[in-house]
Amino acid sequence: MPVYPAPSRSLLLLLVVLTALGEISTQLIIPSLGAIEAAFVAAPGSSLIALSAFVAAFGLGQLVLGPLSDRIGRRPVLIAGLLTYLLATVWMLFAHSMNEFIAARVLQGLGACTALVLARAIVRDVWQAQAAPALALTVIGMLFAIAISPVIGGLLTAYGGWQAPVMTALFIGTSALVVVCILYKESNRQLDPQAGQLKHLAGSYIDLLRSRSSRAFAAALLLTYGAMFTIISGSSFTYMQLLHLSAMEYGATFGLIVSGLIAGAVFTRRNIIKLGPERIVGIGVIFVATGGLLTLAIYKVFGLSIIGLSLPQVLVTLGGGMVLPASVAGAVMPNAHRAGLAAGLMGFAQMLGATCAGLLLSMQQDGSAWPMVLLHVIFALSAFTAFHLLRRAGAAVAPVVAKLP
Repeated sequence: MPVYPAPSRSLLLLLVVLTALGEISTQLIIPSLGAIEAAFVAAPGSSLIALSAFVAAFGLGQLVLGPLSDRIGRRPVLIAGLLTYLLATVWMLFAHSMNEFIAARVLQGLGACTALVLARAIVRDVWQAQAAPALALTVIGMLFAIAISPVIGGLLTAYGGWQAPVMTALFIGTSALVVVCILYKESNRQLDPQAGQLKHLAGSYIDLLRSRSSRAFAAALLLTYGAMFTIISGSSFTYMQLLHLSAMEYGATFGLIVSGLIAGAVFTRRNIIKLGPERIVGIGVIFVATGGLLTLAIYKVFGLSIIGLSLPQVLVTLGGGMVLPASVAGAVMPNAHRAGLAAGLMGFAQMLGATCAGLLLSMQQDGSAWPMVLLHVIFALSAFTAFHLLRRAGAAVAPVVAKLP
């Protein structure tokens, strides 16, 4: 008889690291984007394409890899994904041009997305009815990585060049693979031979999106993450080139901003059973929209400043810390029989928002912070509007979550 993993702190810690791997891979190198462009003699802003390429691969891969794990199991897909991640990270270190670096980032994104989507599916497999708080905890880990990785990346870049953050990501990925091979046993008890087949895949996602709550959660996550990623991708240029912060100062400032994500996620973990995912997302998008409007108003009235840009963003990250875990839980919890599919949809929505934000920002660059601020407020207001237009009328999802077997 197969031995399935039992809920444990060790397993949960592993899943936290896997959930955070994609963000670690991005946030560590953000302070070194200028150094990467200089090393490859690339055009200013070209490093944003590397960010967007990563998140595009990260999002698209989840649409296939999540359902594939429903079909053949979580463990083989997870191990293959981590091996791909390690291969790509080594390639980044030995790249000879920006185009080659971008290609390696695409492959790295495919590997990292496996870690995220499989971690979320494994949480649903193992924790079952208690999966919502556990999912929120993995998101807290991911958000903590967002908060501290720029600080660490700034220090590493200052003392070791742009290769140092990449080598750190390589070490973390290697450690995760070793622990997965030792600790994790297959958790998908009900393999679906039809899942992951391309001819059925589109129909499966269409069926999932027939639920108004799934559409509302996906839209809120997409647009909220788009609002945050606009600042994430544009912050390096804004803080370091326009506001003249050093790499270490930028990392510290950005880490303080995104610490709001952790506060929002902690609130979500403690209250998601009582309030339900839908209500928490509704509160979160209010904070996101308010922070976006304040960012725009302060910029137009007082101009660009460190405090004027940073303080309103704490509201945005606070709301984002609620939207991310609650929307994922709201979509995955009612779909135990296709947890990989649901996790893949939400991961794709999150990365689609980031990809759109990064590409739009790279096309609108004019040497000022205005494109970043304008695009940010558009995404923030759209998150609030779309969620309230699409949200399901009637009872929230909380009773559904509480009664799941």
